[in-house]
Amino acid sequence: MSHIEHSVRAAQRRMFTNRWLYCVSWTLTTAAGSYAALALFARLYGWEWPLGWLALATGGAALVVATIWALVGRPDAVVAAAALDQAAGLRERISSGLYCSRTDDPFAQAVFQDADAISRSITVRKHLRLRVPSSMTYAAIAAAICGLMFLIRPGVLKTQATTQREEQNLAVQQTRAVVKQLDSVKRLTEKDPGLKELKEDLEKLEKPLDGRLEKPGEIRHEAIKKIDKLADAVRERRESAPYQDVQQLKNMLKRVKAPQNAETPAEKLSKALNNGDFKSAQEEIQALKEQLATLQKEQDPEQLKKLQEQLSDLSKQLEKAADAKQLAEKLEQAGVKKEDVERMLKNLTKQDLEQVKKQLEQQGMNQKQIEQLAKQLQQQSQAGSQAQKMSQAMQQAANAAGQGQMGQAMSQLQSAGEQLSQAEQLEQEKNQLDSSLADLQDAKNDLNNTCQQCNGTGQAKSGGT
Repeated sequence: MSHIEHSVRAAQRRMFTNRWLYCVSWTLTTAAGSYAALALFARLYGWEWPLGWLALATGGAALVVATIWALVGRPDAVVAAAALDQAAGLRERISSGLYCSRTDDPFAQAVFQDADAISRSITVRKHLRLRVPSSMTYAAIAAAICGLMFLIRPGVLKTQATTQREEQNLAVQQTRAVVKQLDSVKRLTEKDPGLKELKEDLEKLEKPLDGRLEKPGEIRHEAIKKIDKLADAVRERRESAPYQDVQQLKNMLKRVKAPQNAETPAEKLSKALNNGDFKSAQEEIQALKEQLATLQKEQDPEQLKKLQEQLSDLSKQLEKAADAKQLAEKLEQAGVKKEDVERMLKNLTKQDLEQVKKQLEQQGMNQKQIEQLAKQLQQQSQAGSQAQKMSQAMQQAANAAGQGQMGQAMSQLQSAGEQLSQAEQLEQEKNQLDSSLADLQDAKNDLNNTCQQCNGTGQAKSGGT
């Protein structure tokens, strides 16, 4: 590449840069003016537009358009050479030399050699300087106007109706967001037959709330009322007999003595029952069954005798745990016959419970005391019956093992394991009810906290505006 060509290309780059700056000044002016108009309306009416991202987008678009505009009108080599001639006062020597470089004519080559020598004596950046166009002032003014838009207080022209509608929409969105956290409650209403009727109430919380509720505070209050209704139903379910009975059974099983160092499956079973760990208790019963399957009366008499003693001892402890001496004394003192108390503690019927309530009322007890004592009797009867069944199963398993009837012993242990499985299932359901209650309380707290932020006005963001 000759030096004259190098100078012409440098002139082209310098002229393109100046043209690009000119294009940028006008595209930025246009973009800044448009952005200022958008920002003005957004601030006046309190529209929550992403003005920062809009600024980046409009600015980027202005640069892209300016670049395309500059490329469309970029100068070619002839124009650049003529501009360099004019700027350096060379009277077309560079442009003529560039043209003559393409021919072999001696005269033309002499012109080219002269132009090339001249090009070595000039500096392009000295004659073609970078110039900031005067139109850039307009871009700066437009940018300053954009900045002034942020001094306008948001929502100056927002109407009261618009504000109320936005607050109402916000309340609905917040309520739905809180309700979406109630996954455990949803699963519970789908799974528990006693709570399926509440599924519709839960679904209503996720749908648009009643159109008659116009104030955000009313919307939240209605949602809280529905959550309270759900919580009451779940709480009532949790306090029902099956779940209270399993808790009473756990309390009874705490009376079973747990050995310090549990080594055998029977000892580990006692420890698991004492801890109220139904799952571990089932595992130890399975271990006992496996142990019985390997023992024979003639070959393992000592191990069978030890196992028989352990099962028999566990049976006695379960029978003792089921004892309700204090409750029986209370009932007898209240006028219930001893034989009736013993029968009811083993097998309580609905008629028995009503009869007891009448007798207690005749003795002058208030309604609260009557309900409390009747509830204790009901729980004791059910849990005591389960403990007695486990006790009988352990004793029968011990007797069968002592007689070498391993299949019968394993069958009795299987019966006890099924009881424990049912108790474990009830405990899991009870834990799920507790989890759902906690989720409902959290949802209620979230809604209450949202309302506290607005001091009951339903306008948390407005602060009175």
